[in-house]
Amino acid sequence: MSKRRWSKFWWQDYERDPALRLCSLAAQGLWMRLLCLMHEAEPYGHLCVNHRPLHTRQLAQMLGVSERQIQRLMAELREAGVYSTTPDGAVFCRRLLRDKAASDLGSHWGRTGGNPQLKPTPQRPPEGAGEGLTAPASQPLKHQEAEAESEAESSLTAFGPDSDARTHLFNTGLLFLKRVTGRPDRSARALLGKWLKMLADDAATLLAVLAECEAFNPAEPVSWLEATIRHRLAAEAEAAQAEAAQTEATSQTTHAPNTPTPAGPVPTPHAKRMTAWAAVPDLEGV
Repeated sequence: MSKRRWSKFWWQDYERDPALRLCSLAAQGLWMRLLCLMHEAEPYGHLCVNHRPLHTRQLAQMLGVSERQIQRLMAELREAGVYSTTPDGAVFCRRLLRDKAASDLGSHWGRTGGNPQLKPTPQRPPEGAGEGLTAPASQPLKHQEAEAESEAESSLTAFGPDSDARTHLFNTGLLFLKRVTGRPDRSARALLGKWLKMLADDAATLLAVLAECEAFNPAEPVSWLEATIRHRLAAEAEAAQAEAAQTEATSQTTHAPNTPTPAGPVPTPHAKRMTAWAAVPDLEGV
């Protein structure tokens, strides 16, 4: 059960939702009941019980209506685009996930002294003032917390030449993934590990894909990221095959008739990395 006993409900936003207004009154009433279930669900905002998606028959038993009526009304809500689904088929509310991310961010700001973007810039004391006085022991810690929070709120830009791509990925990239998906820390880390394995531990490329996701802001970020990574891998494989074919054709034209040709194309660095990652098992918990 969710730990959130209450949440803000914006009546005006609910009344003016164009997708919901296209649905029948029965479908709108079903959506309100589903919002109550998703508010109490784990993960929050998903139509699940004990992390398992609810099926049509289970919803019919919980709501006291026929299974055929649930199927008809859910199809009406889906065609209107009222809700989204995860790759596992679980229904979730995009608004609930956004509200949860904003609430978690506000709670984190409260523990670190408030929004760092709204804090006044401290005035630097003149030189020579306060000599012989030592700063309180808690001051460096607060400064580090504010600096870390400010870094977490910054957009996913390209890391500097002296930065570590993997460290940047599991700091800013992890916070971004948790915020847009509403997943807990363990599940978000498992997703990053899975995608790193697909990209042969290329953290810089994964950071670039996360930056594209932040700019595009898709409705289902996990599915969008998965498809984008697979598209990149397919494009790299096609480029590697074309390069190998071109190399083989060049070698055949330049070699003398008596000179034996190589047995096959030279494997690319990406192919070597993928071969090394093939024996690593998939991460659990995704």
